[in-house]
Amino acid sequence: MHKLNGVYGSALWVMERQFRKVDVRVSDQIGALREEFKSESGLVSRRMPAVLGPVLLWSSRREEKRLARGKTYDPPTILERKNWAEA
Repeated sequence: MHKLNGVYGSALWVMERQFRKVDVRVSDQIGALREEFKSESGLVSRRMPAVLGPVLLWSSRREEKRLARGKTYDPPTILERKNWAEA
């Protein structure tokens, strides 16, 4: 739990804002989870989203734009045939 304190709260903060565009109900549920997590964990989880959250939000939006432009992480498909005479 100690390792997750800052990063998890920041990730929830970003998810809450990103899902607002898609589904407000899901965004509200994520916000409730974030508040519950904040109340259960320490001081770091309360302060870290203010610092790390905007950076994660910026990088997730940047990645979303890259994927929309066609960037992919899958390797190209390679087709090898050994028996060309039979095909």
